Amino acid sequence: MISPQQALKTLGRRPSKSLGQHFLIHQATAEKIAAAINPKPGDVVVEIGAGLGALTVPLSRSGARVIAVEIDPALAAFLWREFQTKIREETLRVECIDILQLDFSGLHNRFQTKLKIIGNLPYNISSPVMFKLMGVAHFIQEAVLMLQDEVAERVLAAPGSRNNGILSVMVGYHTECKRFMRVKPSQFHPTPKVDSQVISLQFRACPLTPKVEPHYLLEVVKAAFSHRRKTLRNSLLASNFPNLTSDTVRAVLAEAAIEPRLRPENLELQDFLRLTHTLAKASGKR
Repeated sequence: MISPQQALKTLGRRPSKSLGQHFLIHQATAEKIAAAINPKPGDVVVEIGAGLGALTVPLSRSGARVIAVEIDPALAAFLWREFQTKIREETLRVECIDILQLDFSGLHNRFQTKLKIIGNLPYNISSPVMFKLMGVAHFIQEAVLMLQDEVAERVLAAPGSRNNGILSVMVGYHTECKRFMRVKPSQFHPTPKVDSQVISLQFRACPLTPKVEPHYLLEVVKAAFSHRRKTLRNSLLASNFPNLTSDTVRAVLAEAAIEPRLRPENLELQDFLRLTHTLAKASGKR
């Protein structure tokens, strides 16, 4: 494994605070995380934030086709120099691009297979990346992601938890998600101030029932959590969701068998699906 301290010294660089750069320094941890996605020949693995190659090294030995995405031009160039003489070009490709701009559908169409996603997500883009992945869920087979504790708890939050929100509902709709391991700050250079967690997401091959349009579900969930300290009824009425009246909300919640006085974080995923399904019927979207 490449030593982050030595690599940065060679590059004359310091970790970028604005990019949230914290590099894994323990090979055993990197190997365990890479193995969690079970990379093998025929797989296409997109690595988010390849950095100095801690995960790229074990991934590149698996026989899978690895697309290492790194937004920092200096680190992307370093990775390419480091691997170009060791790995066949068709096996590893380094992309210097913002992961939020990556064309997942284009990759899926090019390789004709669902993608595997892995990476250590910087705190400042963790939520946008998670929502990006949920938006292209039909192109993804599974993902193994390292997140700071706070974000991981939001992703894994159960109904009734104060952390339950838009992110946990949408991740729960698209995936079966579980905690894989915890990672202490001492595993990184520089040392972050908080612990991290690695989560594993298996993307659903078939949609849950009742079937809903994912984009419409997201609109409904956003409306429900728009005023999360209000009751569900009042939050929906106070949102910008179109064509909602007091009578409509009362009728929809009654048909969906949802107690109007519940707060949004207390709803089960199935409650949100019934709510979305019923609202879609009421608005003529079905």
